Amino acid sequence: MRILLTGGSGQLARALQGAFADRDLACLDHAALDLADPAALAAALRAHRPQVVLNAGAHTGVDLCETQPDLAFRVNAEAVGHLAEGCAASGALLVQVSTDYVFDGLATRPYREADPTGPATVYGRTKLEGEVRARRAPRHLIVRTGWLFEAWGRNFLRTMLRAAGEGRSLRVVADQRGTPTSCRALARQLRLAVDGGWEGLVHATCGGETTWHGFAAEIFRQRGLNPDLTACATADYPAAAPRPAYSVLCNAHRRSLGADAMPDWEEALAEVLADPLLDAPSRSPEA
Repeated sequence: MRILLTGGSGQLARALQGAFADRDLACLDHAALDLADPAALAAALRAHRPQVVLNAGAHTGVDLCETQPDLAFRVNAEAVGHLAEGCAASGALLVQVSTDYVFDGLATRPYREADPTGPATVYGRTKLEGEVRARRAPRHLIVRTGWLFEAWGRNFLRTMLRAAGEGRSLRVVADQRGTPTSCRALARQLRLAVDGGWEGLVHATCGGETTWHGFAAEIFRQRGLNPDLTACATADYPAAAPRPAYSVLCNAHRRSLGADAMPDWEEALAEVLADPLLDAPSRSPEA
């Protein structure tokens, strides 16, 4: 099976390389494949003739998307359409990684796949349009996830550990709820999905839910650290793009499809904290 992986320098792509290491995998970073360049996308599909396209590339800077809406649309929506058209022509499967930001964040129970969407940010709107365009490929799998972290890259886990190591006092938001999800757990689930022939729309996060403050507290508990950590409100940290108050995704549909590789978030955190790469400098500029 020939696989083309986009977003090759991102934290999820690195985990996907591990999950698909025994496959014929071409991993393209931004230098090798600019998702905003339709000609480059067409050339990559012609050169690699993939049977599966794993689109892990995106403009993920939520605040930056607000000031770069045209670029966000080209990368998060138009590029997906071009990939979908190429997959439609060749019969390849398109796996599109999407986000909890397609919802309005106002729910009081986990979002199901069939729930109405209502993104409040440029990032969320462009990712939702990416879902629409992914469906142009007759064989497609759209996977919504959120709150990704890993032992590498730029993410909340590494930020918290760095701040604690510097002896800084930490104020962390306690009124946003979601599910921390390790990239490696998601990558293992995507491998099972591809091997199992899954198609359609699924939610894929680890189990359970918490707040950013709760996530930070558990990081420090498992690491044996005791920094000065206090809770604060979203309103204390105004940002260009509003953050959803509730981003928990329901995984019941995914679990009904077959094997489940995604543990509760605390267990996923313990696995990542045990990785020696966590203490190495980040080699990725991407979130």
